[in-house]
Amino acid sequence: MKLTLVGLPLGNIEDISRRAVSTIALSKHLICEDTRVFLRLWAKLRNLNLVASDFGGKLYVLNDFNERRQAIALISQLQGESVTLVADAGMSVVSDPGFRLVNEAVAAGWQIDAVPGPTAAMTALAVSGLPPDLVTFVGFLPQKGGKLKQRLETLKQMASLGATIIIYESPYRLKQTLFRLEQVIGPAKAAICRELTKSHQQILRGSLKELLAQLETAKVKGEVVMVLSSRTK
Repeated sequence: MKLTLVGLPLGNIEDISRRAVSTIALSKHLICEDTRVFLRLWAKLRNLNLVASDFGGKLYVLNDFNERRQAIALISQLQGESVTLVADAGMSVVSDPGFRLVNEAVAAGWQIDAVPGPTAAMTALAVSGLPPDLVTFVGFLPQKGGKLKQRLETLKQMASLGATIIIYESPYRLKQTLFRLEQVIGPAKAAICRELTKSHQQILRGSLKELLAQLETAKVKGEVVMVLSSRTK
């Protein structure tokens, strides 16, 4: 019994590794977030002549909406099998479904393996120009209420310790989040990394206040990673 997590490209199909392609191609049981997204990726691999035929394995769906119940069911259903897990993009489990599945697999005595791939968080950190030695990755912030307030206070404490903070955010909430961070953390340098590795990639750098001004009239689209630090050097 083996569960293999396979990292996929963030947006540029040419970033996929040979090992990722071969692992997926040989998979008899593959768990994905959305079968349509996975099959589009497979079609791109065929167009690049990286695979020669249609995907021959069986597909299962695991997403944010069904993982709590589906993780237990899949581990029970697939006992004795070798199973592959992929996200729509990037590395499974990292702000994507899969944590509960891995947890259930570990508890059931499965072997866990990984075919490493890119993550938006580490890619954004690398290009941000901000200190990489003490890093806090928080994924998506809670949207409202006490949980959001508590998380912002935690980020304030981390920033005061010199940590570089990485946040995933919806383009629709980006400006509001920048404003909240500027109010809570105060002066900080930041980078907003949008649509990483894709044709419309954009990286904006400046203080939180400067970035707010830059985006005041802009209509932000696509996937966004924010990196910020209060350190001056």
